[in-house]
Amino acid sequence: MRASELLKRYAAGERDFSQVSLWGVNLSKASLRGIDLSQADLRGANLRGIVLREACMDGTNLAEADLTGANLWGVDLRGADLQGANLTEANLTGADLRRACLIQAILNKANLNSVNLSEADLNSAHLWGANLCAAKLVDIDLRAANLRGAYLCQAILSGDLREANLSGANLSWTILVGANLQDAILSEAELSSANLTGANFTNAKLRGADLRGADLTDADLSGVNLNEANLSMAKLTGTILNGATLSGTDLRGTNLTETNLTETSLLGANLRGVVMPDHLTTG
Repeated sequence: MRASELLKRYAAGERDFSQVSLWGVNLSKASLRGIDLSQADLRGANLRGIVLREACMDGTNLAEADLTGANLWGVDLRGADLQGANLTEANLTGADLRRACLIQAILNKANLNSVNLSEADLNSAHLWGANLCAAKLVDIDLRAANLRGAYLCQAILSGDLREANLSGANLSWTILVGANLQDAILSEAELSSANLTGANFTNAKLRGADLRGADLTDADLSGVNLNEANLSMAKLTGTILNGATLSGTDLRGTNLTETNLTETSLLGANLRGVVMPDHLTTG
């Protein structure tokens, strides 16, 4: 179907365009609020600045499509294929992206406030500076994703975050219970009051991270670089810090009596008011 035909029929009141072929179509800056494009083929389409508020696009193929600056507020994108799509600065507030494929998608500075990304595949996606406040990211694949500087305050995350770049990201009050953050980069990240119970941070980089009041109960931080990090008032019951480096780390007000500190370096750490174990082994 040509863009001109779709626009003409939409203007006449038609809304059901499910399963249509719009491969490579140019609908830049078009206003198609409430349209039904479920199961449609929009691969490689030019959708820059398009308005698709509250549209139905479940199962739509949008691979390699250009959605830069698009308005996708409240859009149903369940199971949609957005592999390699460009969503830079797109507004996806409240959108439903459950089970969507976002492999290598570009979501830099996109507004993903309150989106549902549960079971979505964000492997190697680019989310630099994206707003994911209060987003649901349950059972997702964010391995090697670029989330540098992203805003994830109060988000719910679980799944594979290995090798993800979260440096400078705001994860305060975020729920990361049981998340796999092995080899992730969290340098200078904001994690104050985050729930990190049982999370795997093995060999992650947390230099300069703010973990004030964070719950790290039973979390594994083996081999982690926590130099200059702030762990004051953090919960460290059952936390594994085996081989971690805490040079210059702020540990004020913590209780280390039930923390695994085998071969841990506390050289230069701020231990004011810390409850220490009877037998402490440091490297």
